[in-house]
Amino acid sequence: MIKTTRPLNAKQLEAFRAVMLTGSMTGAGRFLSVSQPAITRLIRDLEEDLKLQLFNRDTGHIAPTQEARALYMEVERHYAGTERIREAAFAIREFKSARLKIAANLSLTLACLPKAIERFEKRFPTSMLSVQSGVSAEIIDLVSSGSVDIGFAAIHPGRRDVGSAPLAASQWLCMLPKGHPLEARTEITPADLDGVDFIAVGPSSMSRYELTGLKSSPNISPRIRLETRYSVSAATFVRQGLGVAMVDPLAASMSVGDGVSLRRFAPTVPYVLSVVYPALAKPNKLLDELINAVRTVYEETIQSLPI
Repeated sequence: MIKTTRPLNAKQLEAFRAVMLTGSMTGAGRFLSVSQPAITRLIRDLEEDLKLQLFNRDTGHIAPTQEARALYMEVERHYAGTERIREAAFAIREFKSARLKIAANLSLTLACLPKAIERFEKRFPTSMLSVQSGVSAEIIDLVSSGSVDIGFAAIHPGRRDVGSAPLAASQWLCMLPKGHPLEARTEITPADLDGVDFIAVGPSSMSRYELTGLKSSPNISPRIRLETRYSVSAATFVRQGLGVAMVDPLAASMSVGDGVSLRRFAPTVPYVLSVVYPALAKPNKLLDELINAVRTVYEETIQSLPI
């Protein structure tokens, strides 16, 4: 005959957890909004059911035993599991099997989205994402046309057909092949790039636009050897020693210590990546959660740069 055991009493476990958290029966009573005698009774019943002494009792004081500490670890795992169930139920109730369509520039797609989506899907496992990549101008057009729910892009001032909010401000960086003469400098200026083999990110890119505006003299010009649409491509060419490039900080983060050196550019060329959304977008809790996940990973990535 199979021997069955009675399920543990949830109120007893709740009382035990409260005592461990607060350090006393009285504190546990306040924590759970019940009387101290009720907590004492629940703890004694739990000890009897488990055949364990959970607390050493002295006059007016209690101290958890080694058995209590071991049990507490299991109880916390139980509560963590119930909290995950609560979050999953919230996601199912609020969002069902929602499908989100997003677009992002290639640097963000490669440097941040994998980790951000992993964190997001742990909280909202029933959601589904569709991700497109491109240059910023293409992403903004996708948002404007309603082809995607949100985009992550560098946006020029003056667009009226979409709304935007910055993720976090950073700056374009100068990437050099290891051993390049400009490694001796702590920062790079436009004059330093005069006649230097240069890999241009453009022509539709913000970096090309901004860098052109920073030239202090029409006689100062880098020697453009290659042109590419993406910073991550430019970083690959720099690693091969084909020239110097101005790259966004996300592309830089993926190349740290990989045969390249990073230097600040002076004057600073701002890099502001924004969340871009339709002008008449309605509030969406699930999108807000995704944006927060991306923002957090983006900030972590920027802060990790060794510069």
